[in-house]
Amino acid sequence: MSSYTKSIIVDYAITPYKGHGQNFVVKKGLIDEILSAAQIEDDETIIEIGGGIGTLTYFLLGQAKQVVSYEIDPYLASVIKKEFYKYNKQLEVIARDFLNEKEIPTGKIVSNLPYSISSPVIWTISRMKNPPELIVLTLQEEFARHLCAKEGSKNYSRLSVYSSYFYNIEIISKFSADYFYPQPQVSSCLVRGSSIDTPPIVKEKSFFEFLTSLFCRKNKKARNNLMVFQKKLVSSVRSRYRKQLDSLQFSQKQPIHLSPDEILSFYLDYRQMMNDHFNVENLREFMG
Repeated sequence: MSSYTKSIIVDYAITPYKGHGQNFVVKKGLIDEILSAAQIEDDETIIEIGGGIGTLTYFLLGQAKQVVSYEIDPYLASVIKKEFYKYNKQLEVIARDFLNEKEIPTGKIVSNLPYSISSPVIWTISRMKNPPELIVLTLQEEFARHLCAKEGSKNYSRLSVYSSYFYNIEIISKFSADYFYPQPQVSSCLVRGSSIDTPPIVKEKSFFEFLTSLFCRKNKKARNNLMVFQKKLVSSVRSRYRKQLDSLQFSQKQPIHLSPDEILSFYLDYRQMMNDHFNVENLREFMG
């Protein structure tokens, strides 16, 4: 694996670009773990984000019916096409930024993800009209632990909560920096997320605004973080807003100690409060 990676880099005079998070796999142990976690069937389509020089792509082609590989670097995209020209009917290489795509094919997402885009990729996947049933991603360890964190943990965050409404996410394995070339400054984790039934309400823009405000200072009381919205009310009713907010069940707790279910319940109570006491039916317009 190491010799393959290095030969491709030499043959095509590739200089890994840090700005695109180009750290290429040099140990097959990571590839084996990815394939095992992905449980690919021979009739499936696999979406790969950041195809790089095709190290993972090759093994995906050996198991899946179709592979769609996004690679933002046009030169690397051309390398993948040239190296795997025999698979032109099975492989589609898209030389564009995955984050800007409007229509993403249906299929599992399996990827050695460039660390620089980890967060926006998770948000993008969660907001897809039809999120994939399974995601298998290699991530920076610190980010992976934030993604999988539970309430009460120091790593618990807005991302932890939001992603939990879409996937059961678990850390499968941890890998040292020497699994990649050039070696990153951090360790990596392989994570797997299995889709779950998502409450439709969490896809509302107003819920996302609520969640963002709730976690702006996650160790402060929830009511303190939601005070930002009183500025959108006329001054004569702001004291009533504070009083009503204080009456809500979870307003005195710190967001870091609220479970995703409690946060969803809190949002529903907040929305009802705004409708009943302030005639705000459309929270999206109020918060936006």
